[in-house]
Amino acid sequence: MFEIGIDILRAVVIGAIFLYLRSLREEGQFHFRKGWILILIGVGLLFVASLLDITDNFPYLSRYVIIGKTKYVDFMEEVVGYLFGFVFVAIGFWKWMPAILALRREKKDLEKSHLELKSKIEELTAELHATRAQLEESKSQLQECRLSQQEK
Repeated sequence: MFEIGIDILRAVVIGAIFLYLRSLREEGQFHFRKGWILILIGVGLLFVASLLDITDNFPYLSRYVIIGKTKYVDFMEEVVGYLFGFVFVAIGFWKWMPAILALRREKKDLEKSHLELKSKIEELTAELHATRAQLEESKSQLQECRLSQQEK
């Protein structure tokens, strides 16, 4: 009885992960990244294998070829489900991780560029204020000069 509870819990957890990953695929740009679909397929296969694993606990299902405790179900569960599932997840992460690392590098470069641009803007703003102050000073000197010329 404990084994069936663990099997059901495993199926529920893997199913929740599968549905969550599936919902992320719908709303984000993850499906454009290399390997994302392989991860999704792998988790789906693991979910199917965990569902087939639940049927092993019911001996009266053995009369059916596709469910129960038969050699065909064991093959589907162990090889197609778990083995291929983990292989797909591993290959998916192997292909997906370089894209994630590249995005991380791009983010750091973008933050660095942002800081450089911000400092350049502050520098140019200070220079603009200095030029404006010089212009104001020149303008006041010019006005003083014109006033002095008009008085003469």
